[in-house]
Amino acid sequence: MLSYIAVKNFAIIENIEVHFKNGITALTGETGAGKSLLIDAIGLLLGDRATSNVVRTGEQKAIVEGIFHYTHPEITKLLNEYDIASLDNELIIRRQITPTNNNVIKCNGETITLSQLRSITNYLADIHTQHDTHRLINTETYLEIIDGFHYDETQVLLEQYNSDLSIYKKELKELKRLQNSNNDLLERLDLMRFQKEELEEINLDLNEEQDLTEKVEKMQNFDKIFEGLKEAKSIIDSSNAIDRLYDASKELENIESYNESYSKLKSRFLNSYYEMNDAYEELKNEADSLDFNPHQLDKYQDRLNELDNIKRKYRKELPELIDYLETITKDIDNIDHYDDVLIDQDNLVKETFQTVKTSALMVTKLRSKTSLYIEQELIRLLGDLELKKAQFRIAFNNQPFDNHLSAQFLPNGIDEIDFLITTNPGEPLKSLSKSASGGEMSRIMLALKTLLAQSLKLSLVIFDEIDTGVSGYIANQVAKKMIEISKNTQVICITHIPQVAALSEHHLFISKFVEEGRTKAKIEELDTNGRVKEIATMISGDKITESSIKSAIELLKQ
Repeated sequence: MLSYIAVKNFAIIENIEVHFKNGITALTGETGAGKSLLIDAIGLLLGDRATSNVVRTGEQKAIVEGIFHYTHPEITKLLNEYDIASLDNELIIRRQITPTNNNVIKCNGETITLSQLRSITNYLADIHTQHDTHRLINTETYLEIIDGFHYDETQVLLEQYNSDLSIYKKELKELKRLQNSNNDLLERLDLMRFQKEELEEINLDLNEEQDLTEKVEKMQNFDKIFEGLKEAKSIIDSSNAIDRLYDASKELENIESYNESYSKLKSRFLNSYYEMNDAYEELKNEADSLDFNPHQLDKYQDRLNELDNIKRKYRKELPELIDYLETITKDIDNIDHYDDVLIDQDNLVKETFQTVKTSALMVTKLRSKTSLYIEQELIRLLGDLELKKAQFRIAFNNQPFDNHLSAQFLPNGIDEIDFLITTNPGEPLKSLSKSASGGEMSRIMLALKTLLAQSLKLSLVIFDEIDTGVSGYIANQVAKKMIEISKNTQVICITHIPQVAALSEHHLFISKFVEEGRTKAKIEELDTNGRVKEIATMISGDKITESSIKSAIELLKQ
């Protein structure tokens, strides 16, 4: 659950702090007062992407900090994986946003990435926005909704599927290349054989050019190098510096028992002596082995010229030439054994096709199992929300994919699904995106979010006007469903419906005001009198009437 949030310099929010409680909390206030901004701030703590334009004008940074309490064991595992201290099942998450996108995310004091934050909060909370309800009219989002019920398991299966799919596509591409390129290769066969012979004769080596260049440069600068090595050796010999390091260590050895620092100094001088002695021996070896051979220099330069000529002829660098030789060698072999190669490649495509097909069916199997659960539970929940005659089904409209050369594999599996519903007895099931009303959409989304919270064992669910399009008795049933959710999960909801506000256990009111020419938002927890006044306003509008006050009192008594 979310117990505390502090928001500073976030759009019109200058500086507010809110303490949240268990159960259900209603957020109300006039349009534009900052209700959705507060939800956006919570969203940042849960891993939403930050944009620089949220920083209050004239300020250097916006800061959002929240304290959450969690119960899901997966969060503990992730904290251990990321080396984040776990403090009595408490998460302190902090986001800093700047106009220059110099953003920082911290969890329990440790800096983390946005991806790590999202992986943690996936088991912590879910935010429903008004956009989420619109997702129900977009069939492309249905798989995302279903996969959310077993997110981790689905992601593991999809990763394997995409890995297998990548291999299949690679082998299929190679098969098509072989099929399409054979005629072209036949025309180029004589040229490729000549090039293969020429490149093999020159005996290309990936590291040879750099090695030759270094040897040539060394010989061309022989005098300078010889003098440098000679002078360095002379300096060491004349100064007796190495032996003096050893002598210094022996002097310190005589007094090391008096203080630990002398012992450390002795060790440092002794180590320096050994290091310097090794360096001196290497210097002598370099000087002794240095040799100038004009004949060898000519050979090195001739070989470099030979490599330059072949690079210039083929317009390729050495690594590219080596790759090219490998390619034409393979192409020549393919032509010589074309039929066998084609059969082998086709068999390889069939093999990888079966592998990716198996992976895809495992994803489908999990989704089918999840869909059956959703269908059964959603119908029950819709009955609680006064859609008692509703029938709901998740249809899998998958295309056949038995042909290993033309299978239609999608990035997220092979499944194409639709949500079908009818709310009237005797009427056929139709696509949800084309048949449900606004009020029905809200109740269907509320039911889905209820199932999701139960499935993921979330400790917080936030609803941003999920009650849009409902009123009267239906609104009362929506409120009761939220209360049912809040028995096991903390619920925070933005609402314009008086029934929802009245049945909430806690009520926060957000308003805005102008101070010194700047608009600011403030938030306060309403007492009983304040709730009566606010709910009466929600019932009658700006002008509170005696009847609206009575209605508010009656709603609060329920």
